[in-house]
Amino acid sequence: MYLPEAKADQLNSLYDRLDGQSKVAGDGGIEKHADFMEALVEFAIDHEDELADRLELKE
Repeated sequence: MYLPEAKADQLNSLYDRLDGQSKVAGDGGIEKHADFMEALVEFAIDHEDELADRLELKE
C-alpha cells in the first residue's frame, strides 16, 4: 500500500511501539506483516462504519 512518508512513519512508529510492548510482556514481539498488518486490516474491516465516517462517506 502506498502511504505518504509522514503516514508511513506514523505507521512504522505504531508498529515499533506495539512490538516493544509485546517484547516487554514476554511475548517475543510481533511480525510486521503476518501479525501487525493483518490485524490492522481486520480492524478496519471490523470497524467499517467508523472508517466510512472518517472518509466522510454518506449512506
